[in-house]
Amino acid sequence: MDSSPGFISFAVTKCDRTPESVGKEHTALSGNTESVLYRRDIEWQLTVSPFTEEQLQYWREFEASCTNGETFELDTSDIPGGKVSSIFRLKRKSFREMRYGAYEFYVSFTAIEI
Repeated sequence: MDSSPGFISFAVTKCDRTPESVGKEHTALSGNTESVLYRRDIEWQLTVSPFTEEQLQYWREFEASCTNGETFELDTSDIPGGKVSSIFRLKRKSFREMRYGAYEFYVSFTAIEI
C-alpha cells in the first residue's frame, strides 16, 4: 500500500459492480403501474486487502473526508469493466472498518460512480 497525502494505493479482495435504479413506482386502484426513474447509479462494492495499523490513519482520513459527499478519484482499469480514472462519491453509511487477525485491518465501502 503506497500512501501519501491525497493518494492511497490498495489491492482489493472484492470488487462488485452493480447498477442501481433510483425512482418510485405507484400502482393505481385500476391496476395500472406508473414508474418514475430519477437516475441510474453505478455502485462498486469494494473490500480492501488487509493492511497494518500504520495505514489505518489514511483510511480514517478518507472516510472522514468523503462521508458527506466529497468526491474522490478511483482507478479501476485493472478490474474487468473498470475505467482508467473515474470520479466517485462514498455511499452514505457504507464505510466499515474491521479487524483482520490480531494486528491487521481491512475496510469495505460502496463507491457510487458519478
